[in-house]
Amino acid sequence: MERLWQNLRYAIRVLAKNPGFTTVAVLSLALGIGANTAIFTLINALILRDLPVRQPERLVYLSAVRQGSKITLSYPMFREVERGQRVFSGMIGWGGNWMPNVEVNGVLSKDRVLSVTGNCYSELGAAPFLGRLLTPEDENLSGGANPQVAVIGYEFWKRRFGGALDVVGKQIRIEGHPFTIIGVTRKWFTGLTTGEPPDITVPLTAMPPIQSGEFDLESRSVLWLHPIGRLKDGVTIEQARAQLQSFWPDVLLATASTQTPGLRRQTFLSMGLDVSSAEKGFAGGLRSQFARPLYVLAGIVGLILLVACVNLANLMLARAAVRSHEMSVRVAMGASRWSLAQQVLTESLSLSLVGALLGLAFAYWGSRLLVLLMTQGNQVPLSLDLSPDLRILSLTISVAILTGVLFGLAPAWRSSREDPASVLQQNVRSLSGGASKLSKALIITQVALSLVLLLGAGLFVRSFQRLRSVDLGFNQSSLLQIRLNPKPGGYDKLDMGNYHKQLVQRIAGIPGVSSVSFADFSIPSPEAWHETVSSAPADPNTGIHFIADGATVSPGFFRTLGIPLLRGHEFQETDDEKHPHLAIVNSALAERLFPDGDAIGKTVRFGFMPEYQNIEIIGIASNARIYDLRNSATPVLFLSYLQFPAQWGNLIVRTNEAPEALAKTVGLEIESLGHEYALSMKTIPQVISQELVEERVTAMLSGFFAALALLLASIGLYGLMSYTVTRRTREIGIRVAVGAQREDVLWIVLRETLALALFGIAIGIPSALAATRLIATMVFGLSPSDLPTITGVSLLLLLVALFAGYLPARRASAIDPMDALRTE
Repeated sequence: MERLWQNLRYAIRVLAKNPGFTTVAVLSLALGIGANTAIFTLINALILRDLPVRQPERLVYLSAVRQGSKITLSYPMFREVERGQRVFSGMIGWGGNWMPNVEVNGVLSKDRVLSVTGNCYSELGAAPFLGRLLTPEDENLSGGANPQVAVIGYEFWKRRFGGALDVVGKQIRIEGHPFTIIGVTRKWFTGLTTGEPPDITVPLTAMPPIQSGEFDLESRSVLWLHPIGRLKDGVTIEQARAQLQSFWPDVLLATASTQTPGLRRQTFLSMGLDVSSAEKGFAGGLRSQFARPLYVLAGIVGLILLVACVNLANLMLARAAVRSHEMSVRVAMGASRWSLAQQVLTESLSLSLVGALLGLAFAYWGSRLLVLLMTQGNQVPLSLDLSPDLRILSLTISVAILTGVLFGLAPAWRSSREDPASVLQQNVRSLSGGASKLSKALIITQVALSLVLLLGAGLFVRSFQRLRSVDLGFNQSSLLQIRLNPKPGGYDKLDMGNYHKQLVQRIAGIPGVSSVSFADFSIPSPEAWHETVSSAPADPNTGIHFIADGATVSPGFFRTLGIPLLRGHEFQETDDEKHPHLAIVNSALAERLFPDGDAIGKTVRFGFMPEYQNIEIIGIASNARIYDLRNSATPVLFLSYLQFPAQWGNLIVRTNEAPEALAKTVGLEIESLGHEYALSMKTIPQVISQELVEERVTAMLSGFFAALALLLASIGLYGLMSYTVTRRTREIGIRVAVGAQREDVLWIVLRETLALALFGIAIGIPSALAATRLIATMVFGLSPSDLPTITGVSLLLLLVALFAGYLPARRASAIDPMDALRTE
């Protein structure tokens, strides 16, 4: 410990005397370690960290399995499982996040509401911040004159009530129904979905009165409930799976709907049961969307740190060469080679630990900036606990120590290997020659790693640009998309078909509006309605059948968007519920269902519901990217809104002037009817920009980190060539004295720079091609071996190398031979 303390004090003195080197080293390490810590902080908060509840490892999630997909259960299924299970100490049922109208102090907004069984908070071991939480007794409260109770989230309390301490006992209204606030949850309590805490939690039995439309809690055909069980002490998840699956067929028989006989009942009875761990929480939208990009970025920042290590190893080698005389004197005075290596490693570890401390500060701000970028445009704020825990601190310390050892090994090895006798016999004047082979190898490695990062970033950036400029198959200019939302009770006893028909006519009458249509989806829509469409309407298991996306649209939809009809005609105003059911298919679906003939006039079946069979095709539309931006040939079946009225949907308005100028007028016209209001009004380019947030963040961050790697590579090349010129000052002076021209000296240095860069590129290209295979599914319209991108990043690296080598080369070409021979 005494020797360690002595080495540490000496290292601090040496580094303090070289502020330029110390500053560059610490900043390089802080950026590398900070970037790694910031990305890992997000991965930890979103993916790795357990739910902040009591014994999360004992939680188990149940789901039914239909045709390979996991789905939710009905409330009767949940109760039947609860009665038959013998492995749980308790079961929680929760209805998923719902976004109804919430009125606070007369202000209406859409907020995240979660319905749960009364034992939810007690089973999770949650404690209130204010008031109390839900109990099983709260499920038995009746509505009407006696308001239901609700628990609000910490962030909702701060956002809508300003953090008022007297909030308990106040009332809010959900879809017009009164609820009394009984408590506030603690900060960072997110329920069962990481990053997406419920704003309001209500008892499960409060759902039917406030759910828009007809909703029966005891319905056997509506699958909507998420079941969570807490394992008894001593029971493993394998034992629980075996016991639950043993009586699962009985659960299906007892809860199958008697109103859906035939194929739909058979499909229900054939469902399986999945039992999986719930300690990390339910995989919500944020985790599903950003898990893969975060892991890719983790690999990128890992390479950034490696580039920084290589850069610092080169700088330390240069310092070791300058200090070779000092080290030899130490050996001559009795110091062992191990003690010299210890001293060098102490210096590198000191730099690394200081860089790690500064990197933690960078990571604190960087992780929060990343969350802002990831959630830009989200309707409801997200909540991620980004505070450092033991896992993050352990990673940072481990990375700091590993980094210090990595870039300290090369100079430590060199210092311990030099012969002190030969070094002491030389004086500084006699030293000549350029950089060592090890330094050149490190620079080549740095260039190769930089090329890997540049190629990956280039692919992400070009992929994002292609997605932004892709041909959607329709005219997106002057299109305004309006997301409609009902006012509390706005849909009660309302003829939806006639109402939306009237709404479309009212909007079409606004000056400046050229066309209006209604659709039950947004453009683009990642959550499409998927069903099996069959060319044999009597039996979907015979004939040709494919999975297709379903869309319900009003007459004039294709004209409004500018989607050309290849054959047939559009829906008419007379195509209502009293007439045979009609459909328009896109060419991708028509070619698959009827490859040998014309689809016009043919009948198809869509899904299992009786009302969706014997649907006649009256038109074939051109393919358009209305659902998936990445796929122009997604099979789509369009149904008439007048025959299949939908409650939820969007208005699509084409204008003769700037859409933004008419947005306010359109919004007032919608509210004037008293049933709905415009939740959001955006142009199609704005909607697409928000849809591409994952690609934008990935392209932006990978580009930033690649630029950082390029900067580090240029600094490394500049430092190496500057050191080379300094070491070869006497040689260059002699060359000039015997007749070498300025251009000759310039070329000597640039040639060495280009040789190192070309070697690095030659090694980096095959390495980059191998690495980019891992991101092949994340790029659009490009191959991982895209030649223009490879050529572009290679030329960029060469230009940067030339610039980094030109400054030392120009200095070398300006050397006065007499001064060069005298100075050393």
